[in-house]
Amino acid sequence: MKTRTVLILGAGGLGREVFWWAKEAGLDPVGFIDDNPAALGDRTGYAPIVGGVEEAPLTCPVLCAIGQNAIRRLCVERLADRGARFATLIHPQAKVLHATLGTGAVLAPFAYVGADARAGDFLFMQTGAVLGHDVVAGDFLRMDTTSFVGGYAVLGNGVTLHTGAQVMPGKRVGDQCTLGAGAVLLSNLHPSSTVFGVPAQKV
Repeated sequence: MKTRTVLILGAGGLGREVFWWAKEAGLDPVGFIDDNPAALGDRTGYAPIVGGVEEAPLTCPVLCAIGQNAIRRLCVERLADRGARFATLIHPQAKVLHATLGTGAVLAPFAYVGADARAGDFLFMQTGAVLGHDVVAGDFLRMDTTSFVGGYAVLGNGVTLHTGAQVMPGKRVGDQCTLGAGAVLLSNLHPSSTVFGVPAQKV
């Protein structure tokens, strides 16, 4: 069986992690897309940077490996305008139970998506992140290491959960919200809010 080739959007630390996850998932990452041609430095063992967002040859599907949501969305939109196709990466050690994921998802080792959850396009889940059963999430959800969303929660577009952040079951989180590291959300959250602490408070 022929190995599926992919390009990786972003050659920073996250991109380099996605490079190895892709290999472990049986994909063949043949190049990086990055506006900084020196992003890999003198590191060895990686595919080359083939160009920036506006000029890289789109010879195969693209895996998105940019963490910052606003930049991630902008780069994805520019590539989509150029006709890019986007790949999905579910690491062999991730678990997805009868859930629905949009295009462009990247799930790290030990990420977990519960039964009947629904997530939009470009979901990103780091190691140990948990998206509970029956959760409904919009596009560009970012979940950092060990973050957690409880069952039946509803998340808008562009939500970011930093390391260890938790959304309790059934809560609603508006578009473009950010939960800081370790925050525990016990109530609904209006769009474009940033919260920290236990219980989570707006800043």
